[in-house]
Amino acid sequence: MSKNQAFSLKSVLRTKLVDEVLASHKKQDPYMVLVLDPHTSKIISSCCKMSDLLERGFVAIQNIENVRQSIDLPATYFLDVSGQDDDAHDDDEKILMALTADFSEGKDWDPVSKTGKLLKKKYLRAYVHATSTLQKKLIAKVLAQERRFVASCRALDEINIDFLALESHVFLLNQPYVLDTLIRSNTGGGMGESTRLIDRITKQLVSLCIMLNEKPYVRFEKPTSNSNCEKLLEMLASTTNFEATLRETTDKLPNWKPRPNPATLLFLNRTTDMAATLIHHISYQSVLVNVLGMQGDVLRVEVDKRGDEGKAKEIKSYVMSEEDDIWARQRHKHFDAVKNELYAEMKAFKEKSLSQKVKEGDGLDMDPKTMLKVVKDIPKYREMARQFNKHNSILKAAGAEINKPGRIQAMTLLQDLACGFDSSGSSVSPQSLWSAISDLLAKPDTAYLDKMQLALLYVITRGGMTSKEEDFFESNLQPEMMTVIRGLSHLNFNTKKPKNTYNLERGHLDMMKTRLTKIRNEKKIETEKEQDAKRKGQSFTKKAHYIGYRYLPKLHWVCSQLIEDKLDQKAYPWNNPPPKSGNRGMSRSTGFSVRRNRHKRQQSGMGSGDKQRLIVFVLGGITPSEMASVYEVGDQYNMEIIIGSTDLITSEEMVKCLSQGAIKKDQDLNPAVIQSANI
Repeated sequence: MSKNQAFSLKSVLRTKLVDEVLASHKKQDPYMVLVLDPHTSKIISSCCKMSDLLERGFVAIQNIENVRQSIDLPATYFLDVSGQDDDAHDDDEKILMALTADFSEGKDWDPVSKTGKLLKKKYLRAYVHATSTLQKKLIAKVLAQERRFVASCRALDEINIDFLALESHVFLLNQPYVLDTLIRSNTGGGMGESTRLIDRITKQLVSLCIMLNEKPYVRFEKPTSNSNCEKLLEMLASTTNFEATLRETTDKLPNWKPRPNPATLLFLNRTTDMAATLIHHISYQSVLVNVLGMQGDVLRVEVDKRGDEGKAKEIKSYVMSEEDDIWARQRHKHFDAVKNELYAEMKAFKEKSLSQKVKEGDGLDMDPKTMLKVVKDIPKYREMARQFNKHNSILKAAGAEINKPGRIQAMTLLQDLACGFDSSGSSVSPQSLWSAISDLLAKPDTAYLDKMQLALLYVITRGGMTSKEEDFFESNLQPEMMTVIRGLSHLNFNTKKPKNTYNLERGHLDMMKTRLTKIRNEKKIETEKEQDAKRKGQSFTKKAHYIGYRYLPKLHWVCSQLIEDKLDQKAYPWNNPPPKSGNRGMSRSTGFSVRRNRHKRQQSGMGSGDKQRLIVFVLGGITPSEMASVYEVGDQYNMEIIIGSTDLITSEEMVKCLSQGAIKKDQDLNPAVIQSANI
């Protein structure tokens, strides 16, 4: 990847994993089979398309857990067998046994049944790559049982790649429901499970740093309570854990060299900004995730059947990837802004497209040269029309869900709760909030999840609930809903008589109010332009405004403060601080002198190799609104900011974690989500 190209985690992962490792045997074996397990198949699919693998000589991609036929070709295995020596997981052993069984040949005799069958090895030879540290005891145990595999094995190594690239600046560790594990550790059980989880997460983060050539300075969110969730974050960021694991791993890689301008790795706790997981953020991506239930980058939605609009419906599956230009440009914008801009783009495209003119019968008198242009324009026209139709269908489906009874009112109240002020910038009183919330909770047609989001965020922001409020909840909510509300106590939130009202950091609050003032001023200017256009008899296209889009995730403010060197070092201490002496521009704290150095970087044309970088890791899940914040802050300060977490988290998953099993993981709380076992 050229230094002048924009940074993309997907591209880096594809180059390192596929080109430099998996396809490195192409000279000896130009055509191979690629064998994966469920975890590694997600890693591959996060950065590659099937065509990428076919171009590199992989003629078949197979799941090691499935029954497979013999193929007279070599096989490259990419497997996840990263459990601990003293706690080898059964799944790891099964995968290794399946690997060695692929190369069993000869007569397999069963002395009990006195029957036998002729075995044939499935592939000619094997190149085996593990995501991270191989379990030596388990490997020795399996190889002792299946020595025939050794003769066919041409490579067996650890490649230290163990994460998913969801977007160009977003990574996931494929560890869903981590909060569930952390909650169990808080309730007196599962601490051993939690420490094993932290060990696995550490290795996965180390694999990310190795791939990015990063030996980062480390900073973390200091615990403010005795909650095990916060203690485990401190353990994860500790020098004896993360830094020691990184050093131990890189010591085995003699050719590995860190970037000269180290990144800052910031560890944050999910539970310190619960509002981000509970509010309805109105960006396009957030609506698709939280309202339509998009899984990863796959969305299943009910749309009008082609040629039968408004009468018949069909289920469509869409991949929302960054290769879709509309999605890449619009995903972080306000939902209404996307609708307005999409319709304007569609109109402009139709006016300019020669193919559209021919379709409408306006091109019958075209000369041959123009007709040739039309023919060349047809594929582009069809692709653009397909993309417009796709997003138009999705916007219609999402709009129908947003306009369901009580949904917009719930969205507004959640913003009021999270911000502490309304769309005019005025403070909202607890009494008026409770009055509006209780009215909505008492209505039978208010959606299940909307009720849960309102109740949870109310208890969090109020610092508990009075006996009167608790009685109201018990009278108007289902029993498992009360279990969820009381489950907040396992994350160290008070669920009894209010003690201390939840308060936002002053700087965080000021940032949101400043943004609201800017939006309101823009709206005032727009209203004046609209009135002026009416007086002149001209049309005026309204833009969407973010009045109901007030809450900024805490992460947004924290990243801005860190970059400007204003972040409180007591609340966010260093574990591995940058040097105090030397060049105080680029090297000091990686990114704290951004404005001072921006002009020099622009003049010298420094690429991503020299660009300042911040890596943010949130233990317990990230939301689409936090992903959007990273892109916004990165653009604002001209920095590479990468955000990652154990997995994506939605309000539905938060509710299930807090229920402590009262709500099953596969239980559908959002009727708008279209389930499929084969997405």
